[in-house]
Formats: sequence, C-alpha cells, structure tokens
Amino acid sequence: MLADTCFLFCELARGSGKTTHILASRLDRVQNSMPGAIIVLAADTYRSIFDNILPGILEYFNEHYERGVYFEIGKEPPRHFKPCTTFIADWKHTISFCNGCVVQFVSCDRPESMLGKNAAHLFVDEMLRIPEEKFLERIIPALRADRSKFGDSPYFMGISGFSSTPNFETDEDWFLAYEKDMNKKLIDHIQEIAYEVDLRRQKLEIVRKSLDLEETTTLERFIDRWEKRLADLRRNQTFYIRASSFSNLKYLGIDYIKNQIKSIKDKDKLYTSIFAIRKLKVKDMFFGKFGKQHLFDDGYDYTCIDKLSADEKIEDSCRHLIYYDRSQPLYAGYDAGPFSSIVFAQRKKVKKEFRILKNMWVYHPDQQDELARKINDFFEGGRKVLYIHYDRAANQKDPEWKKYYPGYKDKGVNDTDAVLLKKELTALGWAVHLLSTKQKTIFMSQHYRLLQLLFGKQDKKRDKILIDKNECEQLISSINHSPLKRHEGRVILDKSSERLPFEEQVYNSTQLATAFMYLLWGEYYKLLPDSDQPDNIPIGAGTYMS
Repeated sequence: MLADTCFLFCELARGSGKTTHILASRLDRVQNSMPGAIIVLAADTYRSIFDNILPGILEYFNEHYERGVYFEIGKEPPRHFKPCTTFIADWKHTISFCNGCVVQFVSCDRPESMLGKNAAHLFVDEMLRIPEEKFLERIIPALRADRSKFGDSPYFMGISGFSSTPNFETDEDWFLAYEKDMNKKLIDHIQEIAYEVDLRRQKLEIVRKSLDLEETTTLERFIDRWEKRLADLRRNQTFYIRASSFSNLKYLGIDYIKNQIKSIKDKDKLYTSIFAIRKLKVKDMFFGKFGKQHLFDDGYDYTCIDKLSADEKIEDSCRHLIYYDRSQPLYAGYDAGPFSSIVFAQRKKVKKEFRILKNMWVYHPDQQDELARKINDFFEGGRKVLYIHYDRAANQKDPEWKKYYPGYKDKGVNDTDAVLLKKELTALGWAVHLLSTKQKTIFMSQHYRLLQLLFGKQDKKRDKILIDKNECEQLISSINHSPLKRHEGRVILDKSSERLPFEEQVYNSTQLATAFMYLLWGEYYKLLPDSDQPDNIPIGAGTYMS
C-alpha cells in the first residue's frame, strides 16, 4: 500500500481480502516500525476476534513466515524474541513478534479488556458493528504509548479501521465521516513518492547482485533520504479507501464477479457486498419500528473462552451465553418448509424482558433430523424443554411444497412438519410442546399491528423484546429484508425473497423473520384488541400474563 498513512480506514466489499491481505500485511508493517510496542486489536465482541479475525491474520503470517521464529501466538514467545517494553503476565491471548512487539485483544463487550493497555496503534475490524460512543469511550483511551520510545514511527498513535459497507438501519455508519479527513492532494504526492522509492528498492536488489558499489550507494542514499520524508508526510494523515470486489480482480478473476452478479438476486446485497455502494434508507419495512434499541451485544460469558489460547477454536455452545438460563425452558418460533428456520427465546419475568438468544436453519435436502441435531448440540447441558409456536402450514400432513421435494416424504407423509420435529427432538431427550396444533390462519395485517405494538414506545407494562446482535445476525438481516406492501387495502409481508436460492435465503429473505413473527404472535397476541383476536387460538398458544 503506497499511501500507508498513520490513520487508515478501509470500507471494503466481499472478496477484497480485507483481513488476510490488507489488515494482516498492515499489521506486519506497523509492528516492524515499532519494536517492543503494544498494538491493540479491537472488535465489537471478544469472540469475534477468535472467530472472524485471527484465522485470516494467521493465514497471512503462516504463509509468509515461520511460527516460533518470526512470530508466536497464544503462548510465551521463544527466548530469542526481544522483550516487550510492557510486562506481559498472560500470553494466551496475544500475538508476539521477534522484535518484541506484542498484539493484545480488546472488545466493546468487555470494557475490562481495555484496562492497563498502553497501545502505540489500534487495529479495529468490522466497525459497522461498533457504536460510536463505545469506540470513543472504550477503545480510543487505550492509545497512550510512550512517545519518547515510539514517536519516530509514522504509525504512532494511529488507527487502522476496517469494515464492510453499512447496509441496514441497524448498522453503524459513524466511521464514514473519516473520509472527509483525507487530504487527497497530499495523499497523491505520498503515493507518487512511495512509488519512486519502491522502484529504487527493486533496482537496488538487482544492483547489489552485480556488485556495483557506486550505484548501490547512490540508491541507498536516495531510499534513506526519501523514506524519512515519507514518514513525516504520513504522520497524522488519513487515507480512506472504499473499494468494491473489483479491487481484488487479479486474484478473484472476472468469473467470480459474473457468478456473484448471477447468484445474488437481492440488489441491495449486490450493491453493498460486491460494489461497495452505500444503501439508502429503506422505507415501508414490515418491522417498521424495529431499531438498534431492540438489540443487545453483551451476551457472551467468557469464563470458558478465557481458558483458551488465541490459536484454539471456540465451540459453538449455549454455555457461552450470559442471558441463557439453563434451568428454564426455551420458547421457539418455527417456520417449516424446504427452508426451515427456528428462533429461540427466554423470558425474564422480573425485568419484563423477552430475549431472543439464537436462530437456526436447515434447507433441502436436510430435514427435521438435522435441525433437531443442531438444536440438541447447541443447547446441550440446558433444560431440554421446548415450547414451539408455528403457523398452520406446519400442521398439514401433506403440504403442497412436499410434491417438489420427494425426499421429505421418506420420513412419513402422514406426519406434519411440527410433529416430525417433535419426534426427532423427543428421541434426543427433549420434552416438546406444540402450541399451535389447531392454529387457524393469522393474517399478515394482524402480525403487522402486533409488531407495531411490541416494537413501539415502551410502556413498562409489557415485555421488552431484545435480540442478541451476535448470535442472531441472520435474523436481524432477515428483519431488514422484510418489506411491507399493500394488496387490496391490506398490509402484507412481501415474501418474494423466498424465491432466492436456499443458501442466499439465510440472510436475504423473510424466512427467519417469519419464524420470529410466529414466536411473537404466540406469546403476545393477547395484547391486541378483541377485533384482532383469531377465532380459534389453542390453549397455551399465548403465555403472556398482563
């Protein structure tokens, strides 16, 4: 990267090599520039560092260097490594380098992770998931290294921020303002000079082999003189990059772009994820009053994760969830079909909260047995009692869609989808209660009015609906892909996105949002006026107590 300024912000599309080729290589240059310094790697959650960032960083360093010689991760470095200027008591969650530089991890959901940090540079990934106030209050204060030791580096007290293009109203977009801080004319000059210096470096390697001492000395003086000037120019400057997938076309190939255009049917997703075009505010959403206030991001318990070293993988399990009560049953909304989705929740009666803890899905050819296995694996160790809400389609013994997927009939055409799921879970030791066995049609307009009520202004009399931002990322995306439309004077949910290929429906269709609606209807339909009450609601279909 020619500009390589003190402050670097990258808004990058899919396939751009954000972590492996840009973040990791930048980290390599920064640590080389400040031997013995502390560098901080930050994210919205501590778990995200393990799951999403470290694998890409390790891929880069394992490809270019030898572990234990140039770098080490998750354990005390070898004796030949130079000491860090800061004492490190626990090496489990660090990346260390042979020059004494050490990378430590911090996150917004663990304020205590910032304590005692004296970082010379910050690396922040997926900024669209980090609220601005948390960035300013919890991450920025870690920038306070000793200028007398590291102040000569152009990266000193700098920030390297990376993110996808914000797509939804629930995404954070505050970091886009950094684009205005860029001095484009100065950046152009920096790039021109850096390019000339790089050319001289290449020539120097050739000249050294020819043993031309005079030319070698001339080139070395040129490089030394202009590198110092480049360092001064880069100091305190901002470089903002917004790049589409075309930026990595050399490695991806044009066929990748063509395939993405063909396969991604959702235009909004195509524009943001491939072309890095920012989405305008969407109007008329079915979940119109849903917003950031209905999300929580402090849902992880790090007791088990803290025992792992940085190179170990975190098991996907309910034991990491703070708000999951293992002694209490689960409530679920289930949307059956060739794409089956399910959303899980628990109620906190004292606090008047209804927390959505997890979402899951399977699609053809996987069936109820695979979904049941996923449920059992994740919630292993908890109370195996499940109350399920669903629509009347899950009560049909031979729904129309099964004609197009013959494999589903192998399980027994006389069983409904709801009963099939119950049988599979029962075989795994679960007690399953089907709460919608006599469910009649609930109109979308009724769902809409209930959603307006539940996500509207809180009156402290009803439960507050809260969704785990980290464990229910797909549900949140589905909610944001649930447009409202009107037909013959009625409000309905536009479910055209459910015609997408199955693998795209996870994030970009109404599937998970529909399962969520069934859960909310079953639990809270009694809040609606009598005119909106269905003719026949089975006993137990609503457990809300006013």
